[in-house]
Amino acid sequence: MNERLAALILRIDAIATDIIVPLRRKSINEAALLQLYEALDETYLLIEHEKQIDRELAAILFLIYSQLVSQSNYVYDKSNFVPHIGKLQGYIRRLFGGTLQNV
Repeated sequence: MNERLAALILRIDAIATDIIVPLRRKSINEAALLQLYEALDETYLLIEHEKQIDRELAAILFLIYSQLVSQSNYVYDKSNFVPHIGKLQGYIRRLFGGTLQNV
């Protein structure tokens, strides 16, 4: 694995903690989510032509996404959650092959 990609995955993993812990209190950490989006932009540039995606990266993104969706089900006002759910879904599609969406 590329050293830069490995460093990005470690960074994303650290950011994930900063996102998930507040989510369990039904709170959104906007700063951490912005950091995640920046890291995912960098990640995309590194892997856009790769045929395989790192399993650890997939697991981290699935955890963040599923926690966003799950925790949003426990709040009445979902307005803080919905934009991030959609944005993260877009990043995941982009990273894992947007062309597969058309099948």
